Amino acid sequence: MTNSITTHGIAQNQAIYIGSDEDILEAVKVSIASKYSLEAVSEVPHVWPEDVSLALLEFDGDVDVALERINSVLTLGKGVSLYVLLKRKNVDFIIEANHQGVQGFIECPGEVLHILSILHMQDRRRQGKNGNVSSFFSLKGGVGCTALATNLASHLTELTDGRTVLVDLNMPLGDTSLYLNMENQRLYSLTDFVYNLNRFDENLIYKSLSRHESGLYVLSLPSEVSELDNLNGELIKTIIHSLRRYYDHVVIDCASDLSDLTLSCLDESDNIVLVAEPSLSSFRAVNTAIKLTQTLGYLKDSLKLVLNRSASQQDEMLEEMVKDMDVDTVVRVSNDYRAFNDSLKEGRLLKDSHADSIANFQLHSLANLLHNGASLPEMEAQAENVKRSKQNRWWPVLKQRMFKRMGEPKTNGSLNEKSVVS
Repeated sequence: MTNSITTHGIAQNQAIYIGSDEDILEAVKVSIASKYSLEAVSEVPHVWPEDVSLALLEFDGDVDVALERINSVLTLGKGVSLYVLLKRKNVDFIIEANHQGVQGFIECPGEVLHILSILHMQDRRRQGKNGNVSSFFSLKGGVGCTALATNLASHLTELTDGRTVLVDLNMPLGDTSLYLNMENQRLYSLTDFVYNLNRFDENLIYKSLSRHESGLYVLSLPSEVSELDNLNGELIKTIIHSLRRYYDHVVIDCASDLSDLTLSCLDESDNIVLVAEPSLSSFRAVNTAIKLTQTLGYLKDSLKLVLNRSASQQDEMLEEMVKDMDVDTVVRVSNDYRAFNDSLKEGRLLKDSHADSIANFQLHSLANLLHNGASLPEMEAQAENVKRSKQNRWWPVLKQRMFKRMGEPKTNGSLNEKSVVS
């Protein structure tokens, strides 16, 4: 991360904030700074600004005024995405505003720092895509796919407010339950899921799947290897389609092979996360995987290369090999063996056992990249903005004033330090 990266330099979209609450305005600025430059006005402008693609409107309880403003925004700013910031809940207002054409509603203060995630998921749903699917894959075993997938899924759980599921397809013997310290539990498995596939609705699926203490849902491999014989590529696709209907993010830990099951996962993935370690054999395996994705016609934008166990001083030849790979997004996760090993021994996630480690921060940023669709410079700028904001004098005052005025307890979904990139 460098000081030369600025929010202004990378913001490509224009947004307008309509309201007068300075505390919420400051929080919104921090939350969307990586993707939007924000103009604040107290009233709907008579002449709509050019190039504004997003409008955020305060609702403080005055239904008539808010509906009038909504009508004006949607009339003047044709095609603009309008979201309402709910300082107070009013079911009748929400129903009427939704009928008028409001894209979504953001609760204040609880969801303010997750605006980008909310916008991204709403956009996907309008396109009929529902939840994101990210598959962690390597043709070479032992590079840390399971550790990365498990710990990253825990960060996505926070980003999606508990609507993330981790699927273990690292056949025949997956280790996600080991990393989650759930190996002694009776876990809901893939074969259980298939058996109940036609019975699922939104209530049943959340009650059926195993759940880690962090809130992460888990779909594990069956304990009997013979049960895997009934699984095939089409059935795997059906499972993924079903999961993405109910979950905002599906994380899959794939096997290190090119079986029909693995290829079916990659076919359904929005993000194909190729994991490598800094070695010639690992890079050769990744290069083979990249060529495979080109042959199969996968979108290049879906490919992300994660260089795991990355050292500050890499071999120059290896660095040149990374640059020569035909992939646009390269993410590095630091070589922190002690932190990962300690978390595994303790049966705790990295964010709980070593929250201040560089590797944990990098995984948090990667989770934002996969879920929010932010580019790497945007991730860095967002993290830098939040860091600066936490140091600014308005940040602690903002938190206390918002909680006091809204009368909301400091829960996991509230605006607190845990919600912020640290």
